[in-house]
Amino acid sequence: MKYWSKALIYCLLILLVFPSMTLAQQAPALELGAKAAVLLDFQTGQILYSKNGQQPHVPASLAKIMTMYVTLDQIKAGQVSLDDTVVVSERAWRMIGSRMFLEPGEVVTVEQLLLGIAVVSGNDACVALAEGLAGSEAAFVQLMNEKARALDLPMHFVDVHGLSGENEVTAESVARLVHAYLMDHPDAIRFHREPSFSYQPRSSRTPIVQHNRNGLLRTYEGADGLKTGHLEVAGYNLVATAVQNNRRLIAVVLGAESEAKREEEAAALLTYGFRNFDLVNIAPLLHDKTARVVKGKQAQVGLKVQEPIIAVPKGVGATVSVGIQTKEVEAPVEEGTPVGVLSIYLQDELVKQVPLLAVEEVERGSWLKIMWDNLIMFFKDLIRRR
Repeated sequence: MKYWSKALIYCLLILLVFPSMTLAQQAPALELGAKAAVLLDFQTGQILYSKNGQQPHVPASLAKIMTMYVTLDQIKAGQVSLDDTVVVSERAWRMIGSRMFLEPGEVVTVEQLLLGIAVVSGNDACVALAEGLAGSEAAFVQLMNEKARALDLPMHFVDVHGLSGENEVTAESVARLVHAYLMDHPDAIRFHREPSFSYQPRSSRTPIVQHNRNGLLRTYEGADGLKTGHLEVAGYNLVATAVQNNRRLIAVVLGAESEAKREEEAAALLTYGFRNFDLVNIAPLLHDKTARVVKGKQAQVGLKVQEPIIAVPKGVGATVSVGIQTKEVEAPVEEGTPVGVLSIYLQDELVKQVPLLAVEEVERGSWLKIMWDNLIMFFKDLIRRR
């Protein structure tokens, strides 16, 4: 038998900002010309700014982030290694647009292809990688869409390189994709921060050196990624990420009018985040809060949240309400077991909910304790039925 108990705690804190329209109302105004834009705080996963963030958009080469994600998943699972090789097909060689300049029959490593995708946005590298790992581009695209569904992201892909106008994402889904990508594969950033990439095709006497298309790597402090994209139907897209004072932000700009404008607006987003938001620890709010335990060696267990750090606007004070909902749990209880929900409200508007977890293990109680709790539960249930 389980029931929910509620406690409402009112605290004087720095104003909390979460993924909601409230954020835009509390921080300084930011005007961008791009069709859609999003700023996400990496540590908390909070969206700090959103303009048309849920509006469908063509990703262009931003689709390659998912191509790399699926590949690195396979590497992590031990299905493939960076040193494994792929034979370049004629189909890969014939790809138009940005290229690594692969030639038919060449043997290249998975690592070379990943660098060719991340640094120079090689469409040929994407097809070679997909064919080498999945047998065909169509089979690899299926893996990309399965990954999007697993992440619960509103995305749809029809190719591995982003040349089709039928690929579809949103600015928020791209930001959350990159968040998950770097959480699962933190070392992936090494591919994206390379300033240039050198590859020598079989028919060339000298290596072909191409520079990273993300200009912020050269102009913005702390920038170390991540991906550019452009199609006539999509405009100029950019995902930029930077670290300052041990804090990473992810900026997404979709549908800018030029390369220069997408970099300018991505830089503005990053600066907006670094200047206007701080991180605050909310763990002290749970210091003396507990959930009830039945049939255990102890009758209560303390509470914690997985990530107690939140992003808040600098220098703004306000009263916020924090609702704690806990459920009665039956021992044994493992540390980290979900025991409730922490809800945070701003001006009576729910802005975020996170699971409450057991802070420690609670062992099964004695037979006498179990009998007593069973008796109490029986009579409570009997009373409720009347």
